[in-house]
Amino acid sequence: MVNVRWTGTAGLEFTHEGLVILIDPYHSRLGKFDVFFKPLRPRIDAISRYLEELPGKLATIIVGHTHFDHALDIPVFAKRFDGPVIGSSSLQTLMDIYGMSGRVTVCKGSERVELPSGAVVTMTPSIHGLVAFGRVPYPGEINPSGRLPLKAGEYRHGTAFIPKLEMGGKTFMHLGSANFIQSELEGHRCDILFMCVPGWKKITGYTTRLLQIVKPKIIVPFHYDDFSAPTSLKKQAPTLPLQDMAGFLKEISHSAPDAEIVKAHTFESLSF
Repeated sequence: MVNVRWTGTAGLEFTHEGLVILIDPYHSRLGKFDVFFKPLRPRIDAISRYLEELPGKLATIIVGHTHFDHALDIPVFAKRFDGPVIGSSSLQTLMDIYGMSGRVTVCKGSERVELPSGAVVTMTPSIHGLVAFGRVPYPGEINPSGRLPLKAGEYRHGTAFIPKLEMGGKTFMHLGSANFIQSELEGHRCDILFMCVPGWKKITGYTTRLLQIVKPKIIVPFHYDDFSAPTSLKKQAPTLPLQDMAGFLKEISHSAPDAEIVKAHTFESLSF
């Protein structure tokens, strides 16, 4: 059995036989004023509190892309454990800026990486969704000459991936942005799909084409929380506005009528 918790934003925590794998952990949850007007500094206190509550030994961190709400906290996490960090060359650039060269297992796309926990992740190439006035926010690569602390716009998304994690006899797919490359995703299937909600209407056929390809048995909508608001193990963050969650649920139910839809809440433990 694999226990999975959505930890806010695109963060997922997978626990199996005492080992933990994280995808896109972001616990700083900086406020809107900080994001728009200040250089970004990870909240060490928030990350430390989360690690104190971790339900097992941290084995691996996987990063889907390097926007700040996916990658800001990664260097802090990387200093707290010695396992692999899986991601793009843009993530390695970020780690270089933090003085941690060589810390990332760099993927370009379609690599199948065996993990210390006995799990396997396939880093399927993808593209970012259209969420800011019909555009991809902060495209391109993190600049290696950047100086800390970086501003939000300096956290360029780099190569985007859809991590497919095989763990505990189940296959999980993490779609951390509402878009994908159909030719890259063909042939990939999953048992449980964590599916990004914001921007779902902006990509033609996002729900229908995606679900016809990966054919999930269970669909879990996520990344719909307002990640500029605090959350905790006991408090839910408010949701982002203007997402039309009811329309999204109706659309995925129509596109995958045989799949079970699970509406997760932050830090709610799900067992698969």
